[in-house]
Amino acid sequence: MIFKRAVKILAIIFVFITIVTPLFSQRKFDIQGTGKQILDGEIIYLSYRNEGRYILDSTFVKNNSFKFEGIIENIPIRASLYRNQNPTHNYDFIYDRLSLYLEEGIISVQSMDSLNNARISGTAVNNTFQLLQERLALLEKERLSIKDPDYFSEEERKDTALVNKNRSLLEANYYKQCDVQLAFAKEFSNSYVSLDLVNNIARNNKYNHLAEEVFNLLSDSLLQLPKAAVTKEFFLNKNKVRIGSIAPEFEMNDRFGRNIKLSNYRGKYLLLDFWASWCLPCRQEHPNLIAVYDDFKGANFDILSVSIDSKKDKWLNAIIEDGLIWSQISDLKASNGEVYQKYGIGTIPCNFLLDPHGKVIAKDLKGQDLTDKIKEVVNMQANMY
Repeated sequence: MIFKRAVKILAIIFVFITIVTPLFSQRKFDIQGTGKQILDGEIIYLSYRNEGRYILDSTFVKNNSFKFEGIIENIPIRASLYRNQNPTHNYDFIYDRLSLYLEEGIISVQSMDSLNNARISGTAVNNTFQLLQERLALLEKERLSIKDPDYFSEEERKDTALVNKNRSLLEANYYKQCDVQLAFAKEFSNSYVSLDLVNNIARNNKYNHLAEEVFNLLSDSLLQLPKAAVTKEFFLNKNKVRIGSIAPEFEMNDRFGRNIKLSNYRGKYLLLDFWASWCLPCRQEHPNLIAVYDDFKGANFDILSVSIDSKKDKWLNAIIEDGLIWSQISDLKASNGEVYQKYGIGTIPCNFLLDPHGKVIAKDLKGQDLTDKIKEVVNMQANMY
């Protein structure tokens, strides 16, 4: 009797282990790197996040090679290798790094010179990721040939034409890369790399709808993953306020403590702009907003800016530094603010162009696209009278 009971208990334990093991299984990754110009004594760092924890590992190069081993769950996991630069330090520029995926098996990293130019192979996801890098190679070479204005000297920054030119070139290159990545994701709809690509591009307001189209084409197995659930939730939030819908009403105090309602602007075209003092792309767009405001403020057009700040002094200082003279409002609750949630703001800068009835007629315009659209609607309005 005791023997039968023991057998029964063991059977139950076996079934439990059989059910639970796939969900919580741990798997081993093995990175083996070689490089003729990766020199003995140099340090290679590996960083990634696993189960919400930030992991940083390091090893010395020996015989022009390096090796990492580890156990992780919920693979694959995106990771980065750094050569001689600890990623936790605050560097102005990272000179030599490589992205890859941690997954079960031997991951081979081979380079003739640097990590930047290394080839990744050996496992399924990394083989696909390497193919993506090859398709992006020419565009990446083009990007590296354009000096980022963030790294300009003080003298170079004085040349505003050069600053604007390089920013425009970098932006154009970024969108070309997005096009290649989305086409790649559509072609390799069953690869984890594609889910990662769509998840990243979805954060770009201009490409959000294109990313959503490709997301819906991904394989069912990918769409069951936790990252897919997060991406889907992001799309749902972004679609809370669509083109053609009436912008939700709200009220908030401006920088002088006066109560401002969105409906106060009915009867004119309004650019509802979301930004923050800490958002560099937002601040870089301000000169263009100033130019648009100066050109069209007398043509039944206005701007209302909502700050996603939490510190009042930084918000007010940024307004003064950037010379913003139209209405500025904020509840200083950052991303926890009611308006932020109501409008489904995921990334900033973000804006909505409203017609005189409060209907959304365009979203996420900037640069020349914004200027052209404002000019179009203002001229259309003028021709009506």
